[in-house]
Amino acid sequence: MRWLIRRVLKKGKGAVSYEEDVHYGDVLTIGRAADQAIFLPDLRAALNHARITLLASGQYKVESLILAGIRVDGEITYVTTAGAGAVVEIGNTRLTLLAAAQDFDGGVEVSTLDKSEQSAEKQKHAKPTRLSQTGLSKRRPSWILFATILVFGLALPMIGHFVPGFGEMLRHTPLPSTASWNPGTLDAAHHFFSADCTKCHQHAFLTVRDNACLACHANTAAHADPVKFNLPQLGNAECRSCHQDHQGLRGLVRTDQRLCADCHAGLKARTKNASAFEDVRDFGTAHPEFKIDLPAWDADGKFAPKRVTFATDLQENSGLKFNHLKHLKAEGLNAPKGHRVLDCVNCHVPDAGGAKMRPVNFEAMCHDCHTLGFDPLAPDREVPHGKVNEVIYMLNEYYARVALEGGYQDQKSPVIVQERRRPGSPPLSQQQQQEALAWARDQARSVTESLFTGRACTTCHKVGAPRDPNDTWHIAPVRVSGVWYTDAKFTHAKHTTVKCEDCHAARKSERASDLLIPGIANCRACHGGAYAKDKVATTCIACHDYHQSATLKMGTL
Repeated sequence: MRWLIRRVLKKGKGAVSYEEDVHYGDVLTIGRAADQAIFLPDLRAALNHARITLLASGQYKVESLILAGIRVDGEITYVTTAGAGAVVEIGNTRLTLLAAAQDFDGGVEVSTLDKSEQSAEKQKHAKPTRLSQTGLSKRRPSWILFATILVFGLALPMIGHFVPGFGEMLRHTPLPSTASWNPGTLDAAHHFFSADCTKCHQHAFLTVRDNACLACHANTAAHADPVKFNLPQLGNAECRSCHQDHQGLRGLVRTDQRLCADCHAGLKARTKNASAFEDVRDFGTAHPEFKIDLPAWDADGKFAPKRVTFATDLQENSGLKFNHLKHLKAEGLNAPKGHRVLDCVNCHVPDAGGAKMRPVNFEAMCHDCHTLGFDPLAPDREVPHGKVNEVIYMLNEYYARVALEGGYQDQKSPVIVQERRRPGSPPLSQQQQQEALAWARDQARSVTESLFTGRACTTCHKVGAPRDPNDTWHIAPVRVSGVWYTDAKFTHAKHTTVKCEDCHAARKSERASDLLIPGIANCRACHGGAYAKDKVATTCIACHDYHQSATLKMGTL
């Protein structure tokens, strides 16, 4: 099969010459490789780019040999059938299919696109990028759009704002109402009045004023006394300085460190040492040791926790005697009801919110091992816990009844107490009653002393004996803070991924006076400052509230 390959050579001043070549073969190959029938010295062409096959009908079959396809008559294709006059473009080369000339089966004319032709071709296929290219005017659409926005974005909502009835109607139609002015979702706490914009925005086109906030939040605790601490950042602060609504369901409260650090970084100097707080800039690098509340009592016996700086040697006077090491042995304990292995969760259970621990309850957590039985001859009887007068009354009542009924099988007791009296037996004489009750009083007194000083109470509590015949036994009151860091907020619920012993050294403690609360070094093992990269980034608001004054309210400032 003979192919005519005609090359168009462009010369100066628009002159053109032709160079013809003959190719023999069934297929006309095109590409940048040296063995191609039509060699294209263009880096945009593949080594084997395309091929053309002559069909029996005189048509040409054009095939792309690359995934990008090939452009035939301006359209990208992979395989197509074309007749004479069809144009194939590869890079800056144009291939025009020719009708079969004399003595040839098929033919192709090869020409090169100059820069002007390439630019014209590019503009031909380019999409319009300017309004003038579309044949449209700028002015008329602009005015139409301006008028539409003015009516639907401003006029209708404004009428709805000043005419409540019309505004209510708009809210039930597809037309825009004052809701279209809403820049974002309200905080979850403000959703219940979200339809009433005037609740906060009392004056149109003015920012929210403090009196609108204080209508609901007058009893919110203040931060500090702006008269005592005459600081511009405090005295001139408005609610909107820290609280910007329409920021999402949890976007009303600022959490950035600058909220606190801008003042507290140099608080001593700003207040001329009037503040008792140390300077703080960043939790990870510039934060003082924690202040802790230890149990203490004033001269009148009123519970008054003592505030001290945390130290590893601090002792806690809780009124208890307890050995954590003994109870947390890895091998467990031999309890009255069998072998038990105790862990922290057996006694320390988080409250419903997860912030604090529920108080340790004797009946629920201690009673299984520490029973309060008082008489081997009545193993099921126990005295009540934590009530001294009731314990004494119960023991006196119990032994008086036993003495009068008889049948108490204790060899040390009088015969009249040991004898079991049958129904119908004559009643005890006055002398016998006095003898039985005298024993009952002595027995109750002896058992009471044994309980308070030996077998029961003194195991966990400090016990004081009666000071005179009219006095009673004294149990040191249990005083556990429950919250040691009162100026900070902490929740166990967010720390369930760590073990108890990572923060509390209970497994090494043998005394109840050991303070098992961690200091700042323990927290810094996981928490860094606001810009920490290798730890949990922690800002001031993560542990402290801004509104935490104990005396001042926002509505009274």
